[in-house]
Amino acid sequence: VEVPVGDPHVDGEALLARRVQSIPSPQYANDADPYGDVRNRLEHSSLRDKLTHAHHTYIRSATPDGGGCIGPASAAATTITNAANIATTTTTTSSKNNKKQRKRRKALADPNKHDHNHIPFFAAMTTYLGYTVLIFIGHVRDVCASIFRSGRYYRNNIAHQSQQSNAASSSTRTTTNALIAAAKSQQPQQEMPKPTGPFPSDNPRAYAPLLKSWENFYTRRLYHRIQDCFNRPIASRPGAAIRVLERVSWDGNKTMEVLGSLDNLETHRQRDEYTRGEHFVLSEGQPSDRVSRACLNLGSYNYLGFADDWDVTCRSGVLSSLHQLPISPSSSRVEYGTTSLHVEVEEIVAKFLQKDAAMVLNMGFNTNATTIPALMERGDLLVSDELNHTSIVNGARSSGAAIRTFRHNDADHLEQILSTAIVMGRPRTRRPWNKIMVIVEGIYSMEGEYCDLRNIVAVCKKYGAYLYLDEAHSIGAMGPTGRGCCEYTGVDPADVDILMGTFTKSFGGMGGYIAGNKDVIAYLRKKCAGSSFHNSLSPVVCQQIISSFKVIMGEDGTDIGKRKLTALRDNSNYFRMRLMDMGLHVLGHFDSPIIPVMLYNPTKIAAFSRECLKRGLAVVVVGFPAVPILMSRARFCISAAHTRAELDRALVEIEEIATLLKLKYNKSTFG
Repeated sequence: VEVPVGDPHVDGEALLARRVQSIPSPQYANDADPYGDVRNRLEHSSLRDKLTHAHHTYIRSATPDGGGCIGPASAAATTITNAANIATTTTTTSSKNNKKQRKRRKALADPNKHDHNHIPFFAAMTTYLGYTVLIFIGHVRDVCASIFRSGRYYRNNIAHQSQQSNAASSSTRTTTNALIAAAKSQQPQQEMPKPTGPFPSDNPRAYAPLLKSWENFYTRRLYHRIQDCFNRPIASRPGAAIRVLERVSWDGNKTMEVLGSLDNLETHRQRDEYTRGEHFVLSEGQPSDRVSRACLNLGSYNYLGFADDWDVTCRSGVLSSLHQLPISPSSSRVEYGTTSLHVEVEEIVAKFLQKDAAMVLNMGFNTNATTIPALMERGDLLVSDELNHTSIVNGARSSGAAIRTFRHNDADHLEQILSTAIVMGRPRTRRPWNKIMVIVEGIYSMEGEYCDLRNIVAVCKKYGAYLYLDEAHSIGAMGPTGRGCCEYTGVDPADVDILMGTFTKSFGGMGGYIAGNKDVIAYLRKKCAGSSFHNSLSPVVCQQIISSFKVIMGEDGTDIGKRKLTALRDNSNYFRMRLMDMGLHVLGHFDSPIIPVMLYNPTKIAAFSRECLKRGLAVVVVGFPAVPILMSRARFCISAAHTRAELDRALVEIEEIATLLKLKYNKSTFG
């Protein structure tokens, strides 16, 4: 539905009615709207966030129903009003007006929304206390290990002594040592201090430390305590239902091993604990006796559900590609790594994004990490959102360009940085920058917020800066036809110089793409290390991407793609709405499939993950250093393949866990 921009008085009832009519029930496979009872509330929440955060037209609700969300009975009483009478793409007026606009916007926003920078005082204090206790106990254990020469991380002398005895018995080693000793006797040598441990590298005066002390300590004494919550292997497709392999640790969580067969357990009692479990299942395939846990998948990037209906949507095309082309071309794109499918997937990406040309790479992370250094160099300026992904950070650092960061989604701060950079020029010399590039993301993966693209585009146009948009999580998941943040916010793709995205989320594949004008893409094919040196994308994966694009675009002759987009949007908005109703601190915007819930305390990271797994929910928890040390969270990723019944079951379990772990910070200071 087109959102009128610039009109200070918008009829909220009419606009909401148009939104509801745009989601007819035939878009669902069973011809029935599973969210009919909450349809008005879902559409109003979506519309409110879109107008507030994407179009900067603000909502004033007549009733506080649902924290500003109108229900079916109060829809007629609601109007959508422009707060500052300037809801356009230009917010670059005076600084005073901008501050007033931000305050008004914050006042009219949903009170149930949680700011990612805010942490309750009680949660902050207990989080600091928790880390203090963990660090103190860790140091005490390190001291005890060094005194008593025993512990999980204390290196054993026995293996080293046996290696020394074996090496000393070698005649070659004996001869060499004799020659070295004779040479040393001719020249006076300063005596080397003895190592403090069993290995030569334990001597700090002879060897530089291989690992940073704090990182090593954090890994040993904090991360390993909750290592079972991460890196969980699976034994099925990453669909809405997933099988997670059971793991065990024989050394106090220092290392984790897949349990495998029940025969690997020592006692019948241990075996019974697994087999009596509600979610116990043996994995399919070979070997078929591995112990697994059947879970509802709330963590994978299976946004459009291609992992669930792959046999229907993509199987025939993908398998047929193996008859003519290999699994890997075993070469880079500039040599012999380009096939007909590489050409076809680049053409379909360029067509979908309305760009002149595109190129694909074999890894999403490397798409940013190798493309940015190819575009920027010494004498250039990179201006990056403070919450950009680490692949952007790595690419920016390796480029040699100067780097500035602006506050998350703050176009005013971006304008200040650009104006200062242009006026002041480069440090010391004050020469002008060769070029300036602004880098943002479509959806921020740890916050679930979409980009303030309209304002950022306006600022970049005003100051002549290039714009690089990372749509790893937004392409295929946002907009009426899945074309990402540009389509959702109403920005012309021509106003974004570089469009980047990945195929690992919405398309069920791997790799990434860069789209832009023909000259830029032709330059990157030769200059970008990901294209000129790395092995090219597998032709099988190319066909998977092509098949999924055709489904999304409706070129397969069905409306499956349209139904997927509708289901993803409704599932995400319903799940987010219910989590907010529980009183949890939920980050992000409606219409985003990423839904972070704040945990804060380090002990609650493991507790939440383990309690969810116990109840058959596969979730992702995130702690330091992926997020700031105070901002630990759980991150839910919703799929079009989820049903309302599955989400309702998960919500019941999550509410029970939230009550048990005291996570309802929106309802109580103490959770």
